[in-house]
Amino acid sequence: MLFQSRVLIVICLIALFTGSAMSQPPANRRNPPQKKPQLPSDPQLLGLHKEFVAKAEKLALEYERKEQFDKAREVYESMVRLIPNFSAAEAGLQRILANQRVQDRKLVSVAANQMWQDSGVNLQIGMPVHTDVKGSWKVVYETGPKGIEIPKEFQQRDSRIKLGSLIGVVVNSPAELKDAKPFLIEHGKDFNANKSGRLFLRMFDVDHTDNDGKMLVMIHSTFAN
Repeated sequence: MLFQSRVLIVICLIALFTGSAMSQPPANRRNPPQKKPQLPSDPQLLGLHKEFVAKAEKLALEYERKEQFDKAREVYESMVRLIPNFSAAEAGLQRILANQRVQDRKLVSVAANQMWQDSGVNLQIGMPVHTDVKGSWKVVYETGPKGIEIPKEFQQRDSRIKLGSLIGVVVNSPAELKDAKPFLIEHGKDFNANKSGRLFLRMFDVDHTDNDGKMLVMIHSTFAN
């Protein structure tokens, strides 16, 4: 508790110092000089700064050793925010994120001719998720010369989502599927879950009944229980 109080005091002091420095007008507004973050000039503040860095890094490594990766990530993120370009903190944060992406994984088959399909994966808010996708499917339509107009309720704000795209939603119950906002699922890409809940997947299409094929999706993350 004493250590947490001292760290809180140090954070406040560093934030105050940083805010004061940022409030000063630049010497040349047209071409402000690009400077690297400077350490405090006040000896006592510098001592607190160094003490915070040493103890925070030690705490993060201790959390890593105990495999408490959520707590280690929180410490590293605080260090990166307060001390930009601190290589040890940046490396630690990337190490934690990489670990969280691969801690759990599950292979899911997504059929083209079905609506929302339960992946069986519970995601955690803010947790990095990596997806690998393989397979192919066919979007089948029979139409006249005017083509097919996509109903407004199926039109997506994300222009990357097209007919035949693999999409996903995170919900807490099947009743939420109707109004959930889908996002694109891509091969070899990462995203952070914007909420905790169950991941559902499907092809983006107006009528699924005449489609054919499937996608295999490998989901990597730290799953919720």
